[in-house]
Amino acid sequence: MPRHVLAFVLSVGFLVIGCGHAPPAPTTNRLAPGTIAWPATLDHPSTPATHHDAAMQLLVESGVEAAMITMREVMLRQQIELKPIIKPYEKVLREFLEKYTSFEALREDFAKLYMERFSELQLRQLVAFYQTPTGKLAVRELPQLLEVAGALGKRKVEEHMPELRQMLLQQGPSTP
Repeated sequence: MPRHVLAFVLSVGFLVIGCGHAPPAPTTNRLAPGTIAWPATLDHPSTPATHHDAAMQLLVESGVEAAMITMREVMLRQQIELKPIIKPYEKVLREFLEKYTSFEALREDFAKLYMERFSELQLRQLVAFYQTPTGKLAVRELPQLLEVAGALGKRKVEEHMPELRQMLLQQGPSTP
């Protein structure tokens, strides 16, 4: 670094230290490039329609549709593994599940659930999170994590099946 630049940097540093404080912060509250504004208040009155819109936006931003597809596939695969006799009916089962457990079939019910549990502001804050790089990463990774977690749970149960059999034999059938 040239001597005159170093001298300037040092003199500014001593000036700041000598004054006992750093230069005042800028008066504007600018966000760094690529950041998402975190809503502290709504910029409009909350109505049932705007609350519903926020719930629907959250369902899209949070990747619920992809997660549902993954979970449905995992469930169907596990059922076929457990009961191979249903394998010939896989296409029918898939069509049935798609009809009644797809995102399209359940999105209004899901929106209602979110609206019952979160205010519109909270929903918009969740949307803001899912628009961040970390939120987008979560959307990409969570379906695979759910699939792996399901496989881990299945493996643990299979590993300890003798223990479960023993527990069931010890108790015997119970009456309702």
